[in-house]
Order: sequence, then structure tokens, then C-alpha cells
Amino acid sequence: MKYFNYTLIKNKHKRKLVWLFWVISLIMVTVNIIYYTNNVNTGRINSPELLDVKRSELLGRAEHMIKGYDYDKAVELIKASSELYNEEAQALIDSANEKKQQLVKYDGRYYHIFFHSLILDNTLAFDDKGHPAQGYNWYMTTQSEFIKMLPLLLENDFVLYDINEMVEIVNGKAIAKDIYLPPGKKPLVLSVDDVNYYEYMKPDGFADRLDVDKEGNVVTVVLDNDGNDVVTYDGDVMPILDSFVREHPEFSFRGAKGIVAITGYEGAFGYRITDLPDYDEDEQEYMLDKVRKVSQALRATGWQIANHSYTHNSYWASTITMEQLKYDTERWKNDIMPYVGETNIMITPFGASFSQDDPRFRYIIEAGFYIFCPVGSDMTTSFQNDNMLQYRLNLDGLTMIKYPERVSEYFFDPQIVLDQDRPQIE
Repeated sequence: MKYFNYTLIKNKHKRKLVWLFWVISLIMVTVNIIYYTNNVNTGRINSPELLDVKRSELLGRAEHMIKGYDYDKAVELIKASSELYNEEAQALIDSANEKKQQLVKYDGRYYHIFFHSLILDNTLAFDDKGHPAQGYNWYMTTQSEFIKMLPLLLENDFVLYDINEMVEIVNGKAIAKDIYLPPGKKPLVLSVDDVNYYEYMKPDGFADRLDVDKEGNVVTVVLDNDGNDVVTYDGDVMPILDSFVREHPEFSFRGAKGIVAITGYEGAFGYRITDLPDYDEDEQEYMLDKVRKVSQALRATGWQIANHSYTHNSYWASTITMEQLKYDTERWKNDIMPYVGETNIMITPFGASFSQDDPRFRYIIEAGFYIFCPVGSDMTTSFQNDNMLQYRLNLDGLTMIKYPERVSEYFFDPQIVLDQDRPQIE
């Protein structure tokens, strides 16, 4: 007969029971944590204090939407959280519905202003050591000037409006969409040309490129004096305007921001994805991925993207041939559009314009770019045949110094915003 060690067996059973107890306890704790977390996130924990916190957050988001004229979404947001409903929530629903009823059909002129990438360091831009200072002085706006403009535009009742919400194509014909705004408000389209951060600009006091932060915000990357990357939220029009709209949602109709116009011969957004065969495969894919992410973040935060030509060649100013135009358009559609997304907006370089029956114009429209934006201080908008033609006013040094009446007639006195260290324009 074998000898059995009953003490050992008893201890083994005891250890198994202890182990099983701890496993069950751990499972129960984990289940409770998951249950509590899920119910907190969905607002199903009926603690009065927690409900108050959740309700305050919900109503704050809804109120922000109402200030931005997104009344229907605000009501939907509140009604989707029935457990948070109370008299305060109903009052906000009533306010949204009342404000929606107060919108009136707009029948005035349209406004469209545009900029290039902002000068961040006036000393570098105007020192004449790199790119000629005259070009920057004439065609660029400084960071401080742009920041000063935004409150003035807000005070004068302008509201950023999505250009795609101004037109629709019905049976091949461009039709103006009705625009409803609060009484006295005026729709403003804003665009930014050449958001490419060309190589020639790098030593002259501009941002280096765009990127996206962890929260999905578009940011600027600026190089410090040692050449190190510094992420900023005020290095160009896009992040500055994003921040301003977050603080002043009433400046944007339902989250609209503006149009980012890009060329192609040096890539997009500061990433050299074209015409650079010396890149290795990994580096090229990294840059393509960055362009995709910036494009997606721009569109997700209310921005549109436009074709600003591939080459931005000087022949666009007057002598562009059909052959050159076809080459230019096909390069942009093949080498840029796959990474920035489709667009129906053409912002021409050098403000180029064509007559409606010009074969070159017909080619552009038939290529899908039926929103066509040249440059013109009167900012006229017309719906002709199968396209919308909208002229834009440049708020740059040349306009503000030499032709201040073009700005003051519609917007503000440019002397209020002009940087005093700009060179004189003869």
C-alpha cells in the first residue's frame, strides 16, 4: 500500500481555493469597473451630482452649436440624451428653434478675401537677403495683421460661409443656393493661396510645414534658430482662424472656415511629394501619409481644398496654351488630388480669368472645377451656365497701402492693422 501525505494534499487544496478566490474577486472588480465606466460615459449612473456634470457638459456643447448657427444639430444632441433632460435643456431647445425661425434669406453681395501664408518674422521677410522683400511686402500679410483683422471682421457682422453651400448644379446648370443668416449678417468666404511652404521661403520668416496634433487640430511647424521643429498654433492662417472660431463660434456658419489652395510642383503643405526622385521609398511614403493626414484634418475642421494649378507658371498670367493647361491640370489631378481629396474649386494663379466661351475655360469646368475663383477687387459673384464665378480681394500689403479704399469700403480701415515696419511702397 502507498503512503499518502494527507497534510500535503490538504495544503494543495487550500492553495487552490485561495487562488480561485482571488481570480473570482479580480473578475468581479473588473466587471464592476467596466460597468461603472460604461455607465458614467453614457450617463446612466443616477448620481444627481454626476447627472449635473454630464448635463452641464452636454448643454455647453449644444450652446456652442447654437452660437455657430447649427440649431438642428444642437436640438438633436440634447434629445439624444433623454436621461439628462430637464427644464434647462428644454429652454435651450426652445432657444435653438426660436433662433432658427429668426433667420432671413440673404439677398446682398457675397464677399471673398484671400491671403498667402503669413509672415511670422518681419525682420527676415523684409531684409532683402533671400527672396526680394518687395514681393513679400506687396503680396503677403503678416501674422500680427491677420490676427488684428479677425475681430474687426466679426464686429462688422461677417460670417464665414462654405463656398460649396452657395451653389448647386441642377441639370447641368449652376444655381445659387438660398442663404439664410441672422438679420444683418453677411457671408464671407476666405481662401489662402500657395499653402506649400516653398523652399525659397524657408530662410525668410515663414512656417516650415503643417501637421496634426493628437486632438486632430491642424498645427504649424516652425523652425527655431537652431533648426529644431517647434509646434505652434499661430504660424499661419489655418490654426489662427481655428482658434478664433473656437472662441467666437458666431464668426462661422456651421463650422465653415475657408479654402486652402495648393499647387503641386513642390508637393503640398510643406511635404515634397512630387518631382523629387532621390527620395527613398520610406521617406516618400512618410510624406504622402503626412499630406493625407493634414488634408483629412483640414476637411474635418471646416476647411475646403482647392486646385491652385500644378505649376503656378507665369504663363498663367496671360499666355497659357491649351496644351500647357491640360498638362498642368492632369498633373494636379494625378499627383496631388489622390492625397488631398477631390475638389470642385479652382483658384487660379496670378488671378487668371477667362471668358465663358474660351476653350481653356471650358476645359477647366469640364474637368470638374465648376467653382472658379480669380482675383478682382469688386468681389462679384455670378452663376453662368454650368459654373459659379467668384472674384476675390487680396488683403495684402499692396492693397492695404496703395489701395486702402478697397478694404475700407467693405471691411475696415487698413491703417488699424498695418505693421509699421513694412517697407514703403512707391
